[in-house]
Amino acid sequence: MPEENNQNQLSRVAFSWPCPEYVKYPKNVRWYLISLLVLALAIWWTIHDSNYLFLIFLVIFYLIMIMHEGREPQTIDVFITADGIKFGRNFYEYKLIEDFFIIYQEAGMKNLYLDFKNPLRGRLVAPVDGQDAVAIREFLLGYLKEDLEREAEPLSERFRRWLKI
Repeated sequence: MPEENNQNQLSRVAFSWPCPEYVKYPKNVRWYLISLLVLALAIWWTIHDSNYLFLIFLVIFYLIMIMHEGREPQTIDVFITADGIKFGRNFYEYKLIEDFFIIYQEAGMKNLYLDFKNPLRGRLVAPVDGQDAVAIREFLLGYLKEDLEREAEPLSERFRRWLKI
């Protein structure tokens, strides 16, 4: 569980850099038209199946997604310390993290991925553009194990980029 950070946890900062809290993919009119078509088909299917609760869920989900689109990602600070990793307001101790891996893409994008021991937490992605990723890797190896089997961006990230969500 993320803990509120205090000054003691950041007393030995090894690396720090600003990054956006999430990647916002540009969407064009075509994306919105296709998403409305998919929503309309899903609404038709739920009405045809008399699943009105799911209909309400779909509409609320789409409205939240559209409202989120109007919000620009904030720039947050990432700190890697001897005690854990601070990502924005949340501090994650190393004992909560299962492993890490760093992916270098040909397009020049570098990301640090953290997998948590609790699978319900998901995965934390921190862009390390402009940072010495090799030095970050070497530092983290002193506290975490590296998932060496990961040689490419996770499928979930590729899917998110493809869907632009």
